[in-house]
Amino acid sequence: MTLVRKGTRRITVDGTTYRWRTRKGLTRAQRKQPDGGPMTFVVEGADAPGNPLVVTLGHPRPQGCCCPFCAPTGPEPEPVTPARVVAAVRGALAEGWSPGDSGGPFRLDGSAL
Repeated sequence: MTLVRKGTRRITVDGTTYRWRTRKGLTRAQRKQPDGGPMTFVVEGADAPGNPLVVTLGHPRPQGCCCPFCAPTGPEPEPVTPARVVAAVRGALAEGWSPGDSGGPFRLDGSAL
């Protein structure tokens, strides 16, 4: 699985370039959750795509509500900033993520980021 280049942003962490993006809409599973589910973003190596890093944050997506009439509950949504992406990449590399290797996505709990 690789990221589609359109809509990704480039970021350099410790001399290595990566591409990252957040999902514009809700996934099918997130649509079933009352608050839209947690915010996630995906990172992969810019030169060697594959083995994406999927980071799940500890707050809901900005559009988090299922309809315009209900108010989101729980913690306030926070933006995914480049600093958070850098922290996630460094944390995943420390936990053994190898960008560009074959295999399924590497999942990281980024609720502390």
